[in-house]
Amino acid sequence: MALPIQIHTLIVEDSEEDTELLLRELQKGGYDPIHERVETRESLQAALDNRRWDIIFSDYTMPQFKGTEALALLRERGNDTPFLFVSGTIGEDRAVAAMKAGADDYIIKGNLKRLIPAVNRELREAEVRRERKKAEEALQESNQTLEAVVQSSPLAIIVIDPAGNVRMWNPAAEQILGWSAREVLGRPIPIRPEETKKENRDREAEQEVKRFVNLERRYKRKDGVLIDTSISTSLLCNNNGEISGVMWIIADITERKRAEATIKQMAYYDTLTALPNRTLLHDRLQQAIPAAADENKSVGLLLLDLDRFREINDTLGHPRGDALLQQIGPRLHAVLQPSDTIARLGGDEFAVMLPRIDSEQAALAAGRLLKALEKPFLIEGIPIVIEASIGMALSPEHGENPDSLIQHADIAMYVAKENKKGVALYSRKVDKHSPRRLALLGELRDAIENNHLFLVYQPKIHLWTRRVIGVEALVRWQHPQYGVIPPDQFITIAERSGLIQPLTLWVVKTALAQCKIWQREGKAPNVAVNLSARNLEDPELPDQIARLLEASGVGSASLNLEITESALMVNPAQAMETLTRLNNMEIQLSIDDFGTGYSSLGYLKKLPVHQIKIDKSFVKEMATDEEDAIIVRSTIELTHNLGLKVVAEGVESEEVLEKLAALDCDAAQGYHISRPLPPSELNAWFTETAPAKGWNL
Repeated sequence: MALPIQIHTLIVEDSEEDTELLLRELQKGGYDPIHERVETRESLQAALDNRRWDIIFSDYTMPQFKGTEALALLRERGNDTPFLFVSGTIGEDRAVAAMKAGADDYIIKGNLKRLIPAVNRELREAEVRRERKKAEEALQESNQTLEAVVQSSPLAIIVIDPAGNVRMWNPAAEQILGWSAREVLGRPIPIRPEETKKENRDREAEQEVKRFVNLERRYKRKDGVLIDTSISTSLLCNNNGEISGVMWIIADITERKRAEATIKQMAYYDTLTALPNRTLLHDRLQQAIPAAADENKSVGLLLLDLDRFREINDTLGHPRGDALLQQIGPRLHAVLQPSDTIARLGGDEFAVMLPRIDSEQAALAAGRLLKALEKPFLIEGIPIVIEASIGMALSPEHGENPDSLIQHADIAMYVAKENKKGVALYSRKVDKHSPRRLALLGELRDAIENNHLFLVYQPKIHLWTRRVIGVEALVRWQHPQYGVIPPDQFITIAERSGLIQPLTLWVVKTALAQCKIWQREGKAPNVAVNLSARNLEDPELPDQIARLLEASGVGSASLNLEITESALMVNPAQAMETLTRLNNMEIQLSIDDFGTGYSSLGYLKKLPVHQIKIDKSFVKEMATDEEDAIIVRSTIELTHNLGLKVVAEGVESEEVLEKLAALDCDAAQGYHISRPLPPSELNAWFTETAPAKGWNL
């Protein structure tokens, strides 16, 4: 049994548990890691000063130090030690940014099966880099030194004379390229790169080629296998300055190419359907719109949404729903041109980009798409019939950039759904709310920055102890022209415009400030704030909330963050990473509107959440609707079996409250207890209404 290979391992990570998991995986892979863990810039600098490391692993985002900052520090020092990100998820742009910044690979924490192959590869390539440097330095030394380095080098080192015949072919060349020295010495070189060019012997070319030039080329081995290589080329000259040959130093980088292809696939393509994702669609629109404009043409964008897809998931289950989504792309491709792009934007929403097209051609294409979906899909022998709605927008009349084109195609798609005509073309007339929406969009940022928003709070009571245990913070907009605007009229605007981040942070900051006031008054209710799907996709969110908690002086256990069930399903991997980091901060986490999304209790048990809130659509009528009562009872029982608490929303009568208590529900909120109230009115409720009903702080 082979002894484990000792490697000096530097780990940039704030979690001791994740560090242990990483070390355990390295040990399973045959390594004996001598390690040090750091989590700040200062400790990283000290570790780099103290010794030479064989490999470095880093989390992507940490409370005190970003992984990208660690990578930048390393490369600024001229250190080329292999650097691998090991983080919770890859997201859409994160992998590409990591590779562009100089990372060697990106491993997902929840799936470490790629770790050992990546470590093996990077350690080999680090050795290759060291040997390459030795070989290049040896060119300046004696022929005797050069020969020793050449024969022992893991790099393929080849010398070709001016006639094109091989004069040197070291053992590594035999291993990498497949031909033995006996087969090639004295003969023309048997390999030809795809880009091979004839040598130019004039003086200018000679001066140019004398410098080492790093290239990447693909060669065919003796056995016919294509390999990717990195090649350094140099002209050799005799004592008279005449060219005596060409030296190639070749490394096999096939594995690295495969890893880069995997990273690109994960960053730009949807993992379920293998179709381009939103990021790649955006990039292609960015290129296609000006290209079409140069030819006085339009780019058509068709947004396609499956009608009543949720019913398929609820009836047949998510695996069959996923199988159906995987068949959508091939159906659409069959009726489109090769130059058209089909992308999955998320859920059951797809986009089709049609370059160089007019409105009539776009309408014909939309008709073909709907026709292609008419034939039943066969899923596990079950025929499934689906319908779709398509919204169309064309550049430049409906938008001169990707964002506006997507936004207007989205509006047209909802018009198509409402009209039940299948297809709708965007126009200002169909965008009924456009003037007001655009006005609100322009004013929302100002409202956030100048505190034109305010919060109201709805109490939650514990059904066993009759104590008030918390409040839910709900945002409102005090608009100078329209009066009080409810959140359903501006939250979507915030999500689509990128303002959801500052809006959420404003709500958290304001709610924590009010919580601090209540704590000084001897009240200690937990305060809950809602997060959107866009918040869960923001890797900076946990750090931002940590800073707000520290500034407020409120303990993290007093903050409850509520995430809708459907928001979890937009990007489950990213949601898991964000929720895990928030949970590690001891923030209470709740799943809101449970029962209305696509998840299951089986999925929820994997999440670091503390409670679920049963949606009011099931609670409101449970006193008179037996089916709703069964759903509520089953949900409470199953949730308790998972060790989670249950809160019922939408309680509007004493009868429902009593039924919930009888079913062992933990807590409740709703109009029967209290409507959402501003702080001044809620203080009166605390001191007068609540005690009168038998509820106390």
